[in-house]
Amino acid sequence: MIIKLSEMKTTLTFILLFLFQLGFSQKEFKTEKLLIDFDFAVEQLHLLHQGFYNYEQKDIVDAKIEKLKNEIDSPMTKLEFYEIMRKLLGIMNEGHGSVDLPTWTMVKTGLSKSFFPLSVQFFDSKLVVTQNYGDNTKGLLQGDRIISINGKSIEDVINRLLPLIPTDGFNETSSYEWLGGVNLSLLYRLVYGKQETFNLEVIEYGTEKVKSFQLPAVKFTKFKSKNGKFNFKQFEYESFVYRRINDSVGYLSIPDFYSRSDFPFFYKESFKKIKEQNIKHLILDIQDNVGGIEGNENLLFHYLTPTVIKKYKEVTMLRAAYLKNKNDKDYIFDKWQLKDTIAYRGEFTCYSDYFSDLGYQKPNEDYIYNGKLYILTSGVTFSGGAEFASMIKMTNRGVFIGEETGGAYEGNVSGYSEDVKLPKTKIKFDIPTVHFKIDVNPKEIGRGIIPDYKVPQTWEDYMTNKNTKLEFTLNLITNSNESN
Repeated sequence: MIIKLSEMKTTLTFILLFLFQLGFSQKEFKTEKLLIDFDFAVEQLHLLHQGFYNYEQKDIVDAKIEKLKNEIDSPMTKLEFYEIMRKLLGIMNEGHGSVDLPTWTMVKTGLSKSFFPLSVQFFDSKLVVTQNYGDNTKGLLQGDRIISINGKSIEDVINRLLPLIPTDGFNETSSYEWLGGVNLSLLYRLVYGKQETFNLEVIEYGTEKVKSFQLPAVKFTKFKSKNGKFNFKQFEYESFVYRRINDSVGYLSIPDFYSRSDFPFFYKESFKKIKEQNIKHLILDIQDNVGGIEGNENLLFHYLTPTVIKKYKEVTMLRAAYLKNKNDKDYIFDKWQLKDTIAYRGEFTCYSDYFSDLGYQKPNEDYIYNGKLYILTSGVTFSGGAEFASMIKMTNRGVFIGEETGGAYEGNVSGYSEDVKLPKTKIKFDIPTVHFKIDVNPKEIGRGIIPDYKVPQTWEDYMTNKNTKLEFTLNLITNSNESN
Protein backbone atom coordinates (compact mmCIF):
# COMPACT_ATOMS: atom_id res chain seq x y z
CA MET A 1 0.00 0.00 0.00
CA ILE A 2 1.33 3.43 -0.94
CA ILE A 3 0.56 6.05 1.67
CA LYS A 4 1.18 9.50 0.20
CA LEU A 5 1.20 10.73 -3.40
CA SER A 6 4.37 12.71 -2.68
CA GLU A 7 5.96 9.51 -1.35
CA MET A 8 4.50 7.31 -4.03
CA LYS A 9 6.43 5.04 -6.27
CA THR A 10 3.54 3.27 -7.93
CA THR A 11 3.65 -0.44 -7.81
CA LEU A 12 5.05 -0.39 -11.30
CA THR A 13 8.34 0.47 -9.60
CA PHE A 14 9.53 -3.08 -9.71
CA ILE A 15 8.64 -3.23 -13.43
CA LEU A 16 10.30 0.05 -14.26
CA LEU A 17 13.39 -0.45 -12.13
CA PHE A 18 15.07 -1.90 -15.21
CA LEU A 19 14.24 0.91 -17.60
CA PHE A 20 17.42 2.92 -17.13
CA GLN A 21 19.61 0.62 -15.12
CA LEU A 22 21.11 -1.95 -17.44
CA GLY A 23 24.55 -0.42 -17.23
CA PHE A 24 27.69 -2.09 -18.42
CA SER A 25 31.17 -1.78 -16.97
CA GLN A 26 34.17 -3.97 -17.72
CA LYS A 27 35.85 -2.95 -14.49
CA GLU A 28 35.97 -5.83 -12.05
CA PHE A 29 35.64 -5.34 -8.31
CA LYS A 30 37.79 -7.41 -5.99
CA THR A 31 36.03 -10.20 -4.15
CA GLU A 32 36.68 -8.56 -0.76
CA LYS A 33 34.93 -5.35 -1.82
CA LEU A 34 31.95 -7.25 -3.18
CA LEU A 35 31.61 -9.18 0.07
CA ILE A 36 31.65 -5.89 2.00
CA ASP A 37 28.78 -4.63 -0.15
CA PHE A 38 26.88 -7.90 0.17
CA ASP A 39 27.10 -7.89 3.97
CA PHE A 40 26.16 -4.21 4.08
CA ALA A 41 23.09 -4.83 1.90
CA VAL A 42 21.94 -7.72 4.12
CA GLU A 43 22.51 -5.62 7.24
CA GLN A 44 20.47 -2.68 5.92
CA LEU A 45 17.66 -4.90 4.71
CA HIS A 46 17.45 -6.47 8.17
CA LEU A 47 17.43 -3.04 9.81
CA LEU A 48 14.79 -1.48 7.56
CA HIS A 49 12.70 -4.17 5.87
CA GLN A 50 10.33 -6.63 7.54
CA GLY A 51 10.09 -9.02 4.62
CA PHE A 52 12.88 -11.57 5.09
CA TYR A 53 10.89 -14.05 7.13
CA ASN A 54 7.30 -13.35 6.13
CA TYR A 55 6.88 -16.45 4.00
CA GLU A 56 9.67 -18.88 4.93
CA GLN A 57 11.38 -20.05 8.10
CA LYS A 58 14.44 -18.10 9.23
CA ASP A 59 16.83 -21.03 8.79
CA ILE A 60 15.65 -21.59 5.21
CA VAL A 61 16.01 -17.91 4.28
CA ASP A 62 19.40 -17.56 5.97
CA ALA A 63 20.64 -20.64 4.11
CA LYS A 64 19.56 -19.06 0.81
CA ILE A 65 21.40 -15.86 1.67
CA GLU A 66 24.56 -17.78 2.57
CA LYS A 67 24.36 -19.80 -0.65
CA LEU A 68 24.02 -16.59 -2.66
CA LYS A 69 26.97 -15.05 -0.82
CA ASN A 70 29.09 -18.08 -1.72
CA GLU A 71 28.59 -17.23 -5.41
CA ILE A 72 30.90 -14.26 -4.82
CA ASP A 73 34.07 -16.32 -5.07
CA SER A 74 35.97 -14.26 -7.64
CA PRO A 75 36.09 -10.67 -8.96
CA MET A 76 32.96 -9.45 -10.74
CA THR A 77 31.89 -6.52 -12.88
CA LYS A 78 29.30 -4.18 -11.43
CA LEU A 79 26.70 -5.70 -13.73
CA GLU A 80 27.44 -9.23 -12.56
CA PHE A 81 27.21 -8.15 -8.93
CA TYR A 82 23.99 -6.31 -9.69
CA GLU A 83 22.43 -9.65 -10.65
CA ILE A 84 23.44 -11.00 -7.24
CA MET A 85 21.73 -8.03 -5.59
CA ARG A 86 18.58 -8.64 -7.62
CA LYS A 87 18.54 -12.23 -6.37
CA LEU A 88 19.06 -11.05 -2.79
CA LEU A 89 16.00 -8.85 -3.09
CA GLY A 90 14.06 -11.79 -4.52
CA ILE A 91 14.85 -13.98 -1.50
CA MET A 92 12.57 -11.77 0.60
CA ASN A 93 9.54 -12.56 -1.58
CA GLU A 94 8.45 -8.92 -1.41
CA GLY A 95 7.60 -7.14 -4.63
CA HIS A 96 7.86 -3.47 -3.69
CA GLY A 97 11.60 -3.00 -3.22
CA SER A 98 14.06 -2.09 -5.95
CA VAL A 99 17.78 -2.06 -6.64
CA ASP A 100 19.43 0.31 -9.12
CA LEU A 101 22.78 0.80 -10.75
CA PRO A 102 24.45 4.23 -10.60
CA THR A 103 23.04 6.70 -13.12
CA TRP A 104 26.19 7.02 -15.22
CA THR A 105 26.31 3.26 -15.61
CA MET A 106 22.68 3.12 -16.67
CA VAL A 107 22.98 5.79 -19.33
CA LYS A 108 25.98 4.23 -21.07
CA THR A 109 24.12 1.09 -22.02
CA GLY A 110 20.84 2.88 -22.76
CA LEU A 111 22.59 4.73 -25.57
CA SER A 112 24.04 1.59 -27.14
CA LYS A 113 22.32 -0.36 -29.91
CA SER A 114 21.93 -3.57 -27.96
CA PHE A 115 18.23 -4.06 -27.14
CA PHE A 116 15.68 -6.57 -28.41
CA PRO A 117 13.31 -4.38 -30.46
CA LEU A 118 9.96 -5.99 -29.64
CA SER A 119 7.35 -5.47 -26.96
CA VAL A 120 5.66 -8.66 -25.76
CA GLN A 121 2.90 -10.01 -23.53
CA PHE A 122 1.98 -13.39 -22.10
CA PHE A 123 -1.44 -14.84 -22.86
CA ASP A 124 -1.99 -18.05 -20.90
CA SER A 125 1.72 -19.02 -21.18
CA LYS A 126 1.99 -17.94 -24.83
CA LEU A 127 4.51 -15.11 -25.40
CA VAL A 128 3.09 -12.84 -28.09
CA VAL A 129 4.55 -9.90 -30.05
CA THR A 130 2.56 -6.74 -29.27
CA GLN A 131 4.76 -4.01 -30.77
CA ASN A 132 7.86 -3.54 -32.94
CA TYR A 133 10.13 -0.56 -32.19
CA GLY A 134 12.77 -1.57 -34.72
CA ASP A 135 12.92 -1.68 -38.50
CA ASN A 136 9.91 -2.59 -40.59
CA THR A 137 10.38 -6.32 -41.07
CA LYS A 138 8.34 -7.92 -43.83
CA GLY A 139 6.23 -10.78 -42.51
CA LEU A 140 6.65 -9.96 -38.80
CA LEU A 141 3.16 -9.34 -37.44
CA GLN A 142 1.50 -8.21 -34.27
CA GLY A 143 0.23 -11.37 -32.59
CA ASP A 144 3.07 -13.64 -33.68
CA ARG A 145 3.98 -16.07 -30.90
CA ILE A 146 7.70 -16.18 -30.02
CA ILE A 147 9.21 -19.66 -29.69
CA SER A 148 12.96 -18.88 -29.64
CA ILE A 149 15.48 -16.03 -29.48
CA ASN A 150 19.06 -16.53 -30.69
CA GLY A 151 18.69 -20.28 -30.70
CA LYS A 152 17.38 -20.51 -27.14
CA SER A 153 13.81 -21.67 -26.57
CA ILE A 154 11.56 -19.07 -25.01
CA GLU A 155 11.08 -21.42 -22.06
CA ASP A 156 14.85 -21.39 -21.41
CA VAL A 157 14.99 -17.60 -21.73
CA ILE A 158 12.09 -17.07 -19.34
CA ASN A 159 13.48 -19.48 -16.76
CA ARG A 160 16.72 -17.48 -16.78
CA LEU A 161 14.95 -14.14 -16.33
CA LEU A 162 12.26 -14.98 -13.77
CA PRO A 163 14.60 -15.14 -10.72
CA LEU A 164 15.41 -11.45 -11.28
CA ILE A 165 11.79 -10.37 -10.82
CA PRO A 166 10.73 -10.02 -7.17
CA THR A 167 7.17 -11.01 -6.30
CA ASP A 168 5.01 -10.97 -3.21
CA GLY A 169 5.24 -14.42 -1.66
CA PHE A 170 5.06 -17.33 -4.06
CA ASN A 171 2.86 -15.64 -6.63
CA GLU A 172 2.51 -17.46 -9.95
CA THR A 173 1.13 -14.72 -12.19
CA SER A 174 2.77 -11.36 -11.52
CA SER A 175 6.30 -12.22 -12.69
CA TYR A 176 4.96 -13.15 -16.13
CA GLU A 177 3.07 -9.87 -16.27
CA TRP A 178 6.21 -7.91 -15.38
CA LEU A 179 8.02 -9.55 -18.29
CA GLY A 180 5.52 -7.88 -20.59
CA GLY A 181 5.99 -4.65 -22.52
CA VAL A 182 9.65 -3.91 -23.19
CA ASN A 183 10.82 -5.49 -19.94
CA LEU A 184 11.81 -8.74 -21.64
CA SER A 185 14.10 -6.69 -23.87
CA LEU A 186 15.68 -4.95 -20.89
CA LEU A 187 16.15 -8.11 -18.87
CA TYR A 188 17.51 -9.96 -21.89
CA ARG A 189 20.15 -7.25 -22.26
CA LEU A 190 21.06 -7.58 -18.59
CA VAL A 191 21.45 -11.35 -18.61
CA TYR A 192 22.73 -12.13 -22.11
CA GLY A 193 24.84 -9.04 -22.71
CA LYS A 194 25.21 -6.86 -25.78
CA GLN A 195 23.71 -8.24 -29.00
CA GLU A 196 23.86 -6.66 -32.44
CA THR A 197 21.14 -8.85 -33.98
CA PHE A 198 18.45 -11.23 -32.77
CA ASN A 199 17.51 -14.42 -34.60
CA LEU A 200 13.83 -14.89 -33.93
CA GLU A 201 11.46 -17.80 -34.50
CA VAL A 202 7.73 -17.24 -34.24
CA ILE A 203 4.43 -18.95 -34.94
CA GLU A 204 2.04 -16.85 -36.98
CA TYR A 205 -1.33 -16.22 -35.36
CA GLY A 206 -4.15 -18.19 -36.99
CA THR A 207 -1.95 -20.29 -39.30
CA GLU A 208 0.53 -22.17 -37.05
CA LYS A 209 3.15 -21.27 -39.67
CA VAL A 210 6.70 -21.06 -38.28
CA LYS A 211 8.60 -17.97 -39.45
CA SER A 212 12.21 -16.88 -38.92
CA PHE A 213 13.62 -13.35 -38.79
CA GLN A 214 16.88 -11.57 -38.08
CA LEU A 215 16.19 -8.32 -36.23
CA PRO A 216 18.78 -5.55 -35.71
CA ALA A 217 19.18 -4.37 -32.12
CA VAL A 218 17.92 -0.89 -31.16
CA LYS A 219 18.84 1.79 -28.64
CA PHE A 220 16.73 2.08 -25.51
CA THR A 221 15.58 5.49 -26.73
CA LYS A 222 13.65 3.79 -29.55
CA PHE A 223 11.05 2.52 -27.05
CA LYS A 224 8.64 5.40 -27.67
CA SER A 225 5.06 5.28 -28.92
CA LYS A 226 5.91 7.26 -32.06
CA ASN A 227 8.35 4.51 -33.13
CA GLY A 228 5.86 1.65 -32.86
CA LYS A 229 5.25 -0.09 -36.19
CA PHE A 230 1.90 -1.67 -35.21
CA ASN A 231 -1.35 -0.09 -34.06
CA PHE A 232 -1.46 0.09 -30.27
CA LYS A 233 -4.29 -1.95 -28.81
CA GLN A 234 -6.37 -0.28 -26.11
CA PHE A 235 -8.62 -2.14 -23.70
CA GLU A 236 -11.47 -0.72 -21.68
CA TYR A 237 -10.01 -1.94 -18.38
CA GLU A 238 -7.04 0.41 -18.84
CA SER A 239 -9.30 3.44 -18.24
CA PHE A 240 -11.77 4.61 -15.60
CA VAL A 241 -15.12 3.59 -17.04
CA TYR A 242 -18.66 3.03 -15.90
CA ARG A 243 -21.27 1.86 -18.39
CA ARG A 244 -24.49 -0.08 -18.36
CA ILE A 245 -24.23 -3.25 -20.44
CA ASN A 246 -27.93 -4.12 -20.32
CA ASP A 247 -30.96 -3.58 -18.09
CA SER A 248 -29.45 -5.48 -15.17
CA VAL A 249 -25.67 -5.54 -15.73
CA GLY A 250 -23.18 -2.73 -15.17
CA TYR A 251 -19.43 -2.58 -15.79
CA LEU A 252 -17.03 -0.49 -13.69
CA SER A 253 -13.28 -0.34 -14.40
CA ILE A 254 -10.83 1.02 -11.79
CA PRO A 255 -7.27 0.70 -13.23
CA ASP A 256 -5.46 2.31 -10.28
CA PHE A 257 -5.86 4.16 -6.98
CA TYR A 258 -3.51 7.06 -7.63
CA SER A 259 -3.96 8.84 -10.96
CA ARG A 260 -7.13 10.87 -10.33
CA SER A 261 -7.65 13.91 -8.14
CA ASP A 262 -11.41 13.29 -8.06
CA PHE A 263 -11.85 9.73 -6.80
CA PRO A 264 -14.76 10.70 -4.49
CA PHE A 265 -16.60 12.40 -7.36
CA PHE A 266 -16.01 9.52 -9.80
CA TYR A 267 -17.16 6.90 -7.29
CA LYS A 268 -20.21 8.95 -6.31
CA GLU A 269 -21.32 9.60 -9.90
CA SER A 270 -20.75 5.98 -10.91
CA PHE A 271 -22.65 4.45 -8.00
CA LYS A 272 -25.41 7.03 -8.35
CA LYS A 273 -25.94 5.78 -11.91
CA ILE A 274 -25.78 2.17 -10.73
CA LYS A 275 -28.54 2.98 -8.23
CA GLU A 276 -30.69 4.88 -10.74
CA GLN A 277 -30.31 2.14 -13.36
CA ASN A 278 -31.30 -0.55 -10.86
CA ILE A 279 -28.22 -2.65 -11.67
CA LYS A 280 -28.47 -6.20 -10.30
CA HIS A 281 -25.07 -7.50 -11.46
CA LEU A 282 -21.99 -5.26 -11.16
CA ILE A 283 -18.75 -6.32 -12.85
CA LEU A 284 -15.86 -4.52 -11.16
CA ASP A 285 -12.69 -4.74 -13.27
CA ILE A 286 -9.40 -4.31 -11.38
CA GLN A 287 -7.26 -6.53 -13.60
CA ASP A 288 -5.04 -3.55 -14.46
CA ASN A 289 -5.00 -2.03 -10.96
CA VAL A 290 -1.43 -1.69 -9.69
CA GLY A 291 -2.38 0.13 -6.47
CA GLY A 292 -1.88 3.70 -5.33
CA ILE A 293 -2.77 5.93 -2.37
CA GLU A 294 -4.19 4.44 0.80
CA GLY A 295 -7.75 5.60 1.28
CA ASN A 296 -8.88 5.40 -2.33
CA GLU A 297 -9.48 1.66 -2.21
CA ASN A 298 -11.12 1.97 1.22
CA LEU A 299 -13.62 4.47 -0.16
CA LEU A 300 -14.45 2.19 -3.08
CA PHE A 301 -14.97 -0.70 -0.64
CA HIS A 302 -17.55 1.33 1.27
CA TYR A 303 -19.59 1.87 -1.87
CA LEU A 304 -20.05 -1.91 -1.77
CA THR A 305 -20.91 -2.39 1.91
CA PRO A 306 -21.83 -0.12 4.85
CA THR A 307 -19.97 -2.44 7.27
CA VAL A 308 -16.73 -1.12 8.76
CA ILE A 309 -14.21 -3.96 9.04
CA LYS A 310 -10.80 -4.32 10.61
CA LYS A 311 -8.70 -4.28 7.48
CA TYR A 312 -5.27 -4.68 9.09
CA LYS A 313 -4.26 -6.78 12.08
CA GLU A 314 -1.56 -4.18 12.54
CA VAL A 315 0.68 -1.83 10.60
CA THR A 316 4.31 -1.91 11.73
CA MET A 317 7.79 -0.58 11.06
CA LEU A 318 11.22 -1.51 12.39
CA ARG A 319 12.93 0.75 14.93
CA ALA A 320 15.65 2.08 12.62
CA ALA A 321 13.19 3.20 9.97
CA TYR A 322 10.89 4.80 12.54
CA LEU A 323 13.66 6.78 14.22
CA LYS A 324 14.69 8.27 10.89
CA ASN A 325 11.26 9.82 10.38
CA LYS A 326 9.44 9.99 13.72
CA ASN A 327 9.01 13.77 13.52
CA ASP A 328 7.44 13.69 10.06
CA LYS A 329 3.94 15.22 10.12
CA ASP A 330 2.42 12.16 8.46
CA TYR A 331 3.92 9.85 11.09
CA ILE A 332 2.42 12.11 13.75
CA PHE A 333 -0.98 12.16 11.99
CA ASP A 334 -1.02 8.36 11.89
CA LYS A 335 -0.04 8.16 15.59
CA TRP A 336 3.03 5.97 15.19
CA GLN A 337 4.38 4.70 18.53
CA LEU A 338 7.61 2.81 19.21
CA LYS A 339 7.39 -0.25 21.47
CA ASP A 340 10.76 -1.92 22.02
CA THR A 341 12.11 -2.74 18.51
CA ILE A 342 8.84 -2.28 16.58
CA ALA A 343 6.81 0.85 15.81
CA TYR A 344 3.03 0.50 15.46
CA ARG A 345 0.70 2.77 13.54
CA GLY A 346 -2.36 4.07 15.38
CA GLU A 347 -5.21 1.60 15.89
CA PHE A 348 -7.72 3.84 14.11
CA THR A 349 -5.69 3.45 10.88
CA CYS A 350 -6.33 -0.30 10.83
CA TYR A 351 -10.01 -0.02 9.88
CA SER A 352 -11.62 0.17 6.46
CA ASP A 353 -13.06 3.65 7.04
CA TYR A 354 -9.55 5.10 7.40
CA PHE A 355 -8.97 7.43 4.44
CA SER A 356 -5.55 8.66 5.59
CA ASP A 357 -5.40 12.47 5.45
CA LEU A 358 -7.35 12.69 2.18
CA GLY A 359 -10.35 14.25 3.90
CA TYR A 360 -12.88 11.85 2.37
CA GLN A 361 -16.38 11.39 3.75
CA LYS A 362 -18.17 8.05 3.94
CA PRO A 363 -20.50 7.38 0.98
CA ASN A 364 -24.13 8.42 0.96
CA GLU A 365 -25.93 5.28 2.13
CA ASP A 366 -28.43 5.63 -0.73
CA TYR A 367 -25.65 4.91 -3.24
CA ILE A 368 -24.13 1.84 -1.56
CA TYR A 369 -24.47 -1.09 -3.95
CA ASN A 370 -25.81 -4.34 -2.46
CA GLY A 371 -26.42 -6.44 -5.57
CA LYS A 372 -24.32 -9.25 -7.00
CA LEU A 373 -20.67 -8.40 -7.49
CA TYR A 374 -18.04 -9.89 -9.81
CA ILE A 375 -14.36 -8.94 -9.43
CA LEU A 376 -12.01 -9.30 -12.43
CA THR A 377 -8.35 -9.75 -11.46
CA SER A 378 -4.95 -10.58 -12.95
CA GLY A 379 -1.28 -10.76 -11.99
CA VAL A 380 -1.16 -6.97 -12.44
CA THR A 381 -3.62 -6.53 -9.55
CA PHE A 382 -1.06 -5.48 -6.98
CA SER A 383 -0.43 -3.46 -3.79
CA GLY A 384 -3.53 -1.34 -3.09
CA GLY A 385 -5.38 -3.14 -5.88
CA ALA A 386 -4.65 -6.47 -4.20
CA GLU A 387 -5.55 -5.05 -0.77
CA PHE A 388 -8.93 -4.00 -2.12
CA ALA A 389 -9.39 -7.53 -3.46
CA SER A 390 -8.42 -8.88 -0.03
CA MET A 391 -11.17 -6.83 1.61
CA ILE A 392 -13.72 -8.20 -0.85
CA LYS A 393 -12.44 -11.75 -0.28
CA MET A 394 -12.38 -11.58 3.53
CA THR A 395 -16.00 -10.38 3.59
CA ASN A 396 -17.19 -12.82 0.89
CA ARG A 397 -18.63 -9.82 -0.93
CA GLY A 398 -18.02 -10.93 -4.53
CA VAL A 399 -17.14 -13.66 -6.99
CA PHE A 400 -13.56 -13.55 -8.33
CA ILE A 401 -12.97 -14.17 -12.03
CA GLY A 402 -9.62 -14.07 -13.83
CA GLU A 403 -6.15 -14.86 -12.50
CA GLU A 404 -4.36 -14.92 -9.15
CA THR A 405 -3.77 -11.38 -7.90
CA GLY A 406 -0.19 -10.14 -8.04
CA GLY A 407 -0.30 -9.01 -4.41
CA ALA A 408 -0.47 -11.42 -1.49
CA TYR A 409 -3.82 -11.98 0.24
CA GLU A 410 -2.24 -11.27 3.66
CA GLY A 411 -0.66 -7.92 2.76
CA ASN A 412 2.74 -6.50 1.83
CA VAL A 413 5.70 -4.37 2.84
CA SER A 414 5.49 -1.01 1.07
CA GLY A 415 4.57 2.58 2.00
CA TYR A 416 7.44 4.79 3.11
CA SER A 417 10.88 3.77 1.90
CA GLU A 418 14.55 4.44 2.57
CA ASP A 419 17.39 4.81 0.05
CA VAL A 420 20.62 2.91 0.74
CA LYS A 421 23.81 3.09 -1.34
CA LEU A 422 26.37 0.29 -1.17
CA PRO A 423 29.81 1.66 -0.21
CA LYS A 424 31.98 0.02 -2.90
CA THR A 425 29.88 -0.53 -6.03
CA LYS A 426 27.50 2.40 -5.34
CA ILE A 427 24.54 0.20 -6.27
CA LYS A 428 21.40 1.67 -4.69
CA PHE A 429 18.55 -0.02 -2.84
CA ASP A 430 15.11 1.46 -2.33
CA ILE A 431 13.81 -0.35 0.76
CA PRO A 432 10.11 -0.16 1.72
CA THR A 433 9.60 -0.03 5.48
CA VAL A 434 5.90 -0.43 6.38
CA HIS A 435 4.39 -3.89 6.90
CA PHE A 436 0.65 -3.85 6.17
CA LYS A 437 -0.76 -7.06 7.69
CA ILE A 438 -4.25 -7.79 6.38
CA ASP A 439 -6.54 -9.26 9.06
CA VAL A 440 -6.77 -12.72 7.49
CA ASN A 441 -5.34 -16.19 8.13
CA PRO A 442 -4.94 -17.79 4.69
CA LYS A 443 -4.73 -21.56 4.35
CA GLU A 444 -1.74 -21.11 2.05
CA ILE A 445 0.55 -18.21 2.86
CA GLY A 446 2.32 -16.16 0.23
CA ARG A 447 -0.27 -16.48 -2.51
CA GLY A 448 -2.56 -13.96 -4.10
CA ILE A 449 -6.30 -14.36 -4.19
CA ILE A 450 -7.08 -17.43 -6.26
CA PRO A 451 -10.15 -16.74 -8.43
CA ASP A 452 -13.36 -18.72 -8.19
CA TYR A 453 -13.15 -19.04 -11.97
CA LYS A 454 -9.70 -19.09 -13.59
CA VAL A 455 -9.95 -17.07 -16.81
CA PRO A 456 -6.74 -15.73 -18.42
CA GLN A 457 -6.85 -13.28 -21.31
CA THR A 458 -6.61 -15.41 -24.45
CA TRP A 459 -4.40 -14.92 -27.47
CA GLU A 460 -7.47 -14.98 -29.71
CA ASP A 461 -9.35 -12.31 -27.73
CA TYR A 462 -6.29 -10.08 -27.61
CA MET A 463 -6.18 -10.12 -31.40
CA THR A 464 -9.85 -9.07 -31.62
CA ASN A 465 -9.68 -6.57 -28.73
CA LYS A 466 -11.98 -8.57 -26.47
CA ASN A 467 -11.76 -8.65 -22.68
CA THR A 468 -11.80 -12.42 -22.06
CA LYS A 469 -12.65 -12.08 -18.36
CA LEU A 470 -15.58 -9.79 -19.11
CA GLU A 471 -16.93 -12.07 -21.83
CA PHE A 472 -16.78 -15.05 -19.46
CA THR A 473 -18.58 -13.11 -16.71
CA LEU A 474 -21.39 -12.03 -19.02
CA ASN A 475 -21.92 -15.65 -20.05
CA LEU A 476 -21.87 -16.68 -16.39
CA ILE A 477 -24.54 -14.12 -15.54
CA THR A 478 -26.69 -15.10 -18.54
CA ASN A 479 -26.52 -18.81 -17.70
CA SER A 480 -27.25 -18.08 -14.05
CA ASN A 481 -30.33 -16.05 -14.95
CA GLU A 482 -31.55 -18.74 -17.30
CA SER A 483 -31.31 -21.36 -14.56
CA ASN A 484 -33.25 -19.25 -12.05
